[in-house]
Amino acid sequence: MGQNKHPDSLWLSKSESSDLSGDLKKGYNAFFIESLPDFENKFDSLNPLLPSGKQVLFIPNFNPKGLKNIFPDSLKISSKLFENSKKIKLFNVEKKRFNHIIYQPDSLRDLRLCKEFNLVNTDSLKSKKEIDFFLQNLLYTKGVVPDLIVSPFVSDITYLKKQYYKEPVYRAEVSYNNEELKNVRWKEFPHLETCGIFRTSDSTLSPQKRGFMFSPDIYNFTDKNTRISGPKTFRAIKYELEERLRYSLPLEDEIVNLVNQADKSTPTDIEFVKDIYRDKSVSIFNGTSSYIDIRSKPEEWLEEISISAWVKPDEVDGSFSLIGKGEAFSAKIYFGRLQFTTTGIKDHTTSKRVIEKGEWSHVAFVYVPKQKLYFYVDGNLVEEIAASDIRQTDHALLIGTNLWGQYYSGLMSDLKIWDRALSDDEIKSVFIDKPNEGHDVFSSGKWLYFTGLIMILAISAFFIYQRKPKKPKEAPTPVETLQPSVIKENVKQNGINLLNGFKIWNKKGEDITSKLPPKRRELLILVLLFTLRDGGITSKKLSDILWPGFPSENKKNNRSTQIKELRKTLGEQLDAEIVFEDKKWQLQISETGRVDLFILNTILPDFWSSEKKILSELQAIEFAGIVSKGPLLPQVEVEWLDAIKAEYNSRVLDLLTPFLENKDLNSTQKIEIIEAILVVDPLFEPAVRKKVSCLLQQEKYGSAKKTVENYKKLYESYYNETIDPEFMKLVK
Repeated sequence: MGQNKHPDSLWLSKSESSDLSGDLKKGYNAFFIESLPDFENKFDSLNPLLPSGKQVLFIPNFNPKGLKNIFPDSLKISSKLFENSKKIKLFNVEKKRFNHIIYQPDSLRDLRLCKEFNLVNTDSLKSKKEIDFFLQNLLYTKGVVPDLIVSPFVSDITYLKKQYYKEPVYRAEVSYNNEELKNVRWKEFPHLETCGIFRTSDSTLSPQKRGFMFSPDIYNFTDKNTRISGPKTFRAIKYELEERLRYSLPLEDEIVNLVNQADKSTPTDIEFVKDIYRDKSVSIFNGTSSYIDIRSKPEEWLEEISISAWVKPDEVDGSFSLIGKGEAFSAKIYFGRLQFTTTGIKDHTTSKRVIEKGEWSHVAFVYVPKQKLYFYVDGNLVEEIAASDIRQTDHALLIGTNLWGQYYSGLMSDLKIWDRALSDDEIKSVFIDKPNEGHDVFSSGKWLYFTGLIMILAISAFFIYQRKPKKPKEAPTPVETLQPSVIKENVKQNGINLLNGFKIWNKKGEDITSKLPPKRRELLILVLLFTLRDGGITSKKLSDILWPGFPSENKKNNRSTQIKELRKTLGEQLDAEIVFEDKKWQLQISETGRVDLFILNTILPDFWSSEKKILSELQAIEFAGIVSKGPLLPQVEVEWLDAIKAEYNSRVLDLLTPFLENKDLNSTQKIEIIEAILVVDPLFEPAVRKKVSCLLQQEKYGSAKKTVENYKKLYESYYNETIDPEFMKLVK
């Protein structure tokens, strides 16, 4: 049945053993050997036990051939570990032939199983309950079949073996051109990477490797009528580069998807220009209204995704979307870094700036859900990070913007999207397959043309500059004298707070939040946010969000009842009301300052719009003062709210980040702005770096060190990996 039934060879050991014979009597049957002389000293005490029925495994940290001279010739020795013979008393297997795995029940770290056997270290196994959990978690969650278990406490070795041998072990291997394919992942165990024969207790297996398809692509071992000699073999087949290419848009002269010209492409404010470097026409995106809408029938879901494009951005300090697909994903340039957002789930961002404005770069994103996200620039892998899951939607594909209106400004050419994960070699091939190989814009003929053009432009600019009347330089207003207006930190009478928690206070100053049922509370939040962002919400959208899947009549009845009751509460308790104007439901309150989030709109009208910018230092400090209260609705977890939270966080970063390098702000004022940024993104490294710099400038060395330690701790808990960037070394 394709199984590998285990011989009686589950080995148990301590990390060290000073008493071989004593530990053998307790139940341990495997021993580590660091040096041959050390073993010779211990062998005499073990020798009398060897003629017994016990089998022993020695794991030397050196070539085990030297051990054979110590043992009597009558003892049969094997290095195969699974050789099932009662005549064999001793097994010698080098330590380097084991995959060393630290067992952590609450964590799934990436594991690479590319050696023959699995050594699992655990400090548990003190009770039957712990043994049961350990084996279930190891075999079914982590997918690892242990050969050697290292534990300092084994209270019931017989029970451990009994539980271990309950389950069959299945074997599989993956071949390419009749040779072993290395570094294969498995859909059932996305954290595993294996080479050679893979052993598991999971009866269903589906291999995965970027750049390959598999035949079969899934196999189930449980059919008792099937006979397999040896491990099940999956045959790997390398993709042709164009296979599963879903979108291919040269973006020159016209907008058409060459892969499927039936897709409806609708460009808005897109222009074209002949580019010397690309030696072809390319698309111009103006950063405010340019984008391309692509729709296909039927709509496709994209799971594994590879995106590549040539880009020459006008701006990189902000959030600029290259491609967005509804609430599924958005691939962006984010303050010079590459970012791939799975909406409402995670922003995957490179740790360093990799894109410069005004320069052509070939960028690529390769996304494998729940496994890895790979970022490439000019064909080279610049970073890989753990990837989240993705939310599938049937929305249109937008080029040059996304659902938050984060418009891209600059040139773009040769956009391609695959519905599979390309390999490193394939990304390199996409990058190389371009006009002007080797940047031949600087070849002999074009170099003269290019140099002449630059000289003409430089001379023209010089004369224009000389003629231009010079304005007298205005003295900058010292920011130290600017005082922000009084901001209501917490309105605790006739007010609503959304930042740092949802609270409602009536006219008497009483907290009435708990008096609203959950659905009515959600309705109020929905109307309030859409009033602020879109001027209100339509009846249909309101009903679809709050009662998805309900029949139309039920939606209407629920809406009418809930709005009626909410209106009654607001009328009695607050000077606020819900009205229906211009075909939208809106929240009207006597004073906008009574809602903390509305104050942001007072400081910067229509602050949700990507076209709005904070223009003064005073405005930035006022804005930061409100944002610093806390995150938006942190305890409210409803699906529709995720996108608005993400949009709000992104908008705050877009508005405040430019002030990190503002020379007219002193270090204290910069820290005010930094604190607001860190409220919405505690792991935003540029802000942490600047905060440390400001604190050191103020000679607050203890605070700087604490900031670094908190950032490091938070980063490691979130990403499950260590970090030690350069700015941390300043406070060590």
